[in-house]
Amino acid sequence: MTPLYAELNRWRALPFRWGESDCIMVCMDWITRIYGVDPAADLRLTYASFSECQRVTGFFTRPLDIAGPRMAAIGLQPTTTPVAGDFGIVLQIAGQGVLRPHGALCLGESWAVKTESGVTAFTPHKLLAAWGVGYVG
Repeated sequence: MTPLYAELNRWRALPFRWGESDCIMVCMDWITRIYGVDPAADLRLTYASFSECQRVTGFFTRPLDIAGPRMAAIGLQPTTTPVAGDFGIVLQIAGQGVLRPHGALCLGESWAVKTESGVTAFTPHKLLAAWGVGYVG
């Protein structure tokens, strides 16, 4: 099993917890493992619900405002051609047809996301941005 798929299996075993093991934090765990720096160290455990996540981070209305500067601060570069293991912010249809941003890892053609019910992989409605993580599987 590749390190990327081992990471996705780790996600499956984790309960979904806002600010600890939500869609962004598990991606930040991956970046920390690959790159050696935690881009979200200051955010961990600072919110415990959807509404607190929005209040603290603004993620659901301005997802790139939280992700972009953090990736730049640790030296990760944006990419228009993401490959397996890269981090991205994707838009996907959530409940009642609403588009919602998610932190996700590229699997090649699809993207993996940590959800309340486990892990899912899909072709996103839209890729907002992606950053090369430097994973070599």
